[in-house]
Amino acid sequence: MTTRSHKKPSHLKCHQRYEAIMSELQEAAEVRNHWWPREGWHPGRLVYTWHLTFEHAPELHRLVERYQATLSGLQGLDPVPTQWLHLTIQGVAFADELTQSQIDEIVTAVTLELETVPAFQLTFGKTAIIGEAIVLPPTPAEPVHEVWRAIRSGIANVLGREKVPTAHEQSTGFRPHVSIAYVNTSGPAAIYREALEAMGQVDPASASVTDVALIVQDRVLAPEWVYRWTTAATVRLGGSMQQECPGTG
Repeated sequence: MTTRSHKKPSHLKCHQRYEAIMSELQEAAEVRNHWWPREGWHPGRLVYTWHLTFEHAPELHRLVERYQATLSGLQGLDPVPTQWLHLTIQGVAFADELTQSQIDEIVTAVTLELETVPAFQLTFGKTAIIGEAIVLPPTPAEPVHEVWRAIRSGIANVLGREKVPTAHEQSTGFRPHVSIAYVNTSGPAAIYREALEAMGQVDPASASVTDVALIVQDRVLAPEWVYRWTTAATVRLGGSMQQECPGTG
């Protein structure tokens, strides 16, 4: 007699994960200007932060460009150039607050923490509007959370747990996402949501994550309105590639 398996199919698991992520991101009814002055920051003041970067993710680039083309006729948005697409993991400190010795120690500590975290693949599909940006949440989110926890642990081992910062956008929890456009004008989100929904079904994009970058980030205001950076260190993830959700090939 054949026993029917009750294991959920992978595509259903991925869909449920995506729905959970979308509910966590809490789609906004109103949007607000992303470029408000952050505490302690002034133009030209650089910050060390850990990012996933996507220089070699052509599927993601094409998906973002398609969304941006749809939004291009609307006011109030600053699209993110594909070369600066990123997923913010964890800030460290302003560059003028750290010594080179501390930076080196943090990189070493984070490297040790990430030795047991395997490489993974992310899938991006539908957008979300989260208040200050239009974003793409990744599926699955679990490995990104694992990287986040490892990096926070590494920083704490060097600077102390009380010195591990929590960014404004992470004040209610870590919700990984890739911003495709920042909002520069307060107002209703409906105009953006309607344009995105009119696109209908879009083909998802996959991106492999094999390393994490410690970057020196510059928040550039008018006329560019963009985050740029140089890479201070790159830490490879340990283990072999893991793909929990089917990609698009």
